[in-house]
Amino acid sequence: MFLLSGLVAILSRMRINPPTPPVCDECGSDPIHHRSTYATVAIDGVLSRLIFDIGLRHTFVQRMRRLENIFLPAFYSLAENLGFGEFLYEPDDKTILLAQMLWDEAKKRGIVMREFRLFGLPRNMFVAALPDGRTISFEGFPFPDYAGGNPPWLNNKAELKKKLCARGFPVAPGGAACTKNGALNIFRRLTHPVIVKPHVGSASRHTILHIADEKALVRAFAVAKRVSPFVVIEEELEGLVYRATVVGGRLVAVLRRDPPHIVGDGARTIEELVAAANTHPERQGPYFSHIKFSPDAAEELSLQGMTPKSIPRKGERVTFHQKVNWSLGGTTADVTDGVHPDNAKLFEDIAAMLKTPLVGIDFIIRDISRSWKETPRSGVIECNDMPFFDNHHLPFEGKPRNVAGAIWDLVLG
Repeated sequence: MFLLSGLVAILSRMRINPPTPPVCDECGSDPIHHRSTYATVAIDGVLSRLIFDIGLRHTFVQRMRRLENIFLPAFYSLAENLGFGEFLYEPDDKTILLAQMLWDEAKKRGIVMREFRLFGLPRNMFVAALPDGRTISFEGFPFPDYAGGNPPWLNNKAELKKKLCARGFPVAPGGAACTKNGALNIFRRLTHPVIVKPHVGSASRHTILHIADEKALVRAFAVAKRVSPFVVIEEELEGLVYRATVVGGRLVAVLRRDPPHIVGDGARTIEELVAAANTHPERQGPYFSHIKFSPDAAEELSLQGMTPKSIPRKGERVTFHQKVNWSLGGTTADVTDGVHPDNAKLFEDIAAMLKTPLVGIDFIIRDISRSWKETPRSGVIECNDMPFFDNHHLPFEGKPRNVAGAIWDLVLG
């Protein structure tokens, strides 16, 4: 008993602090551990092929979730009593923004939400007491009772592309390869330029665009291969990147995700336009950042035949980076009210095919107000079953959309 009590005392004081990943230009401002990410992706790929067929899997996951709702709250309470963990009844500085928004909307609906931290480590594990007497446990976001498991290939860009193409949904031509020669063979069959990226969602990390020759393809393949066993090579679609979020089969929000950019006025230089753009109140933090003249920005300007001293034409859009990350100066704009009905139906049809209560669909098109059926080289680039819906709550431009509230309303039925 003495040894047990001593062990409990030691564990109760433990705080697991994982090492900070090293700085990586290809990861951007939010670096990841390359080797552990690679291993996780590889293991998930193997396990996904061993999963039951979709009908049985849905039933199995539903039953497991019911068991979790019974046993996990009890386990968390026991761990707290033994000093292994603790409950938080309010968000703190370690709580991710997405969870804070769920917490705010839970309070408005009389839902008591708590976060559990094992050894003080945030893992986005929550327990919520609903007004109807139910208690649910969830990681990330809550599920409605009817939800089963998502298709194991949903976050796999290559497999998702095959499934969508088979159903007639628009996607970029391309494929996945695990070797350099395989990547080159795919590249030679496609219309250039192409984009190269890890085959499982990476939030734009280790993703390279505008690849037009084999030398660049080989380098991009090596970059993506650091974090993924398979690499996707596909034609670049034409237009802007949009994130459509579907909750319970209904399109609730569409956001245009812009890379760092300015729009010319025919009089000022790019330098002057950037300086003016950086005075925008939203760029002073905490979410959106200044546009920076980095080496990547210089290269992107060069591809457009420009330098910081150039004077772009009135209305001309000048970009400074391939990626749309906020930390690089990227911005967002809500465009929900302007989505063409054909595009809205497309997003809802994809969600129905996936049978998932929440999905983020990344889509490229020149103008979201025009039908995808009339817009060549538009299409879906990926789907995400754990989308960062906080972006819809905090657009740089346009109307905020309450996705967190829509999720809770779905759960409450």
